[in-house]
Amino acid sequence: MLTIAERRRLVVAIALTVLLLPLALFGGGSDSNETTPRPVTPRNEPAAPAFLPVQGSSVVPDIITVNVPAPPEDIVAKGNASFIRWPQTFGLRPCATPLALIGAKIEVRNLNNGRSVKCENVSIQSLAAGISIVIHTDIFLEIADLVDAPLPVDIIF
Repeated sequence: MLTIAERRRLVVAIALTVLLLPLALFGGGSDSNETTPRPVTPRNEPAAPAFLPVQGSSVVPDIITVNVPAPPEDIVAKGNASFIRWPQTFGLRPCATPLALIGAKIEVRNLNNGRSVKCENVSIQSLAAGISIVIHTDIFLEIADLVDAPLPVDIIF
């Protein structure tokens, strides 16, 4: 709690700041309205560009061979898959795994029967213990029955 003297000092400091700060920022300029006119020098001819080489002095370079690394191989992770029903998928084949980036195209291969499906990662939130990927119910049915969940799978992205 502030004492009465401290409150008065605070009020005086605020009042001085409110009054002097705008004056210091916007005031203090010269009061003269005189402006000195600049002489106008018309140019009839444009200056020659300094970056162009002299005609006939440019040499065509040889073809340069650039070595580019091969695209990365598919990443394969082993884990267990389960299912979830997403409402209104609008033609999207959703799945969710924290192993791949959002929007990544993922192939899920059932290790028990060799069937595989492709889906798109829509979430990277952590999943229940022991589950590596959750797949939309309709897509899960393409590789196994729902009673087989959790299912051992390869996750390829």
